[in-house]
Amino acid sequence: MRLHATAGVLLALVIALTSLAPAPAAAQEEGDENQMRVVTVTTFQVPFYDRGKVFPFMRKYFMPGSQLNPNVLSYRVMWHNWGADASEVIVMAEYDDITKIEAPCGQPCDDYFEAHPQPEEGDEGWEDFRAGQEAFQKYYAHHRDEIYVSPLAASKIEGEMRGPVGMPDEDDEEM
Repeated sequence: MRLHATAGVLLALVIALTSLAPAPAAAQEEGDENQMRVVTVTTFQVPFYDRGKVFPFMRKYFMPGSQLNPNVLSYRVMWHNWGADASEVIVMAEYDDITKIEAPCGQPCDDYFEAHPQPEEGDEGWEDFRAGQEAFQKYYAHHRDEIYVSPLAASKIEGEMRGPVGMPDEDDEEM
């Protein structure tokens, strides 16, 4: 139940489109070979009354596969706090290369899931696990996955500008 792209066809399409994207302005830090980031965005709906079942399950069994994954540069889980669609949940993961979306997590995840195995029927904690899993699957079953490309030259990351502010000068390349 880890966050993955939903179809190989979609992945191939994104790879083709990213190869056609124009290169960002040369305002990158020297030595930064990847000037784009790939961001996966998964959305689904969880009403307030079921968040207490869904989020503990996500924290223990769903999120660690991305949080620990060395291929994931940044990871965020957000739930809607104010506005029209208060049940929306967004899960975002950032990669430096599209091929890393499907790359295995490896040892960090193996260690975590070995230390925190899913209980089996009859085990202590089975009922809580099963209730959380059912609530999660009820809402996640209708999720939507999107893959975006983010030019670093147009980004501010952790307070650091990665490119120029405003329109580039005439002698600068465009994004």
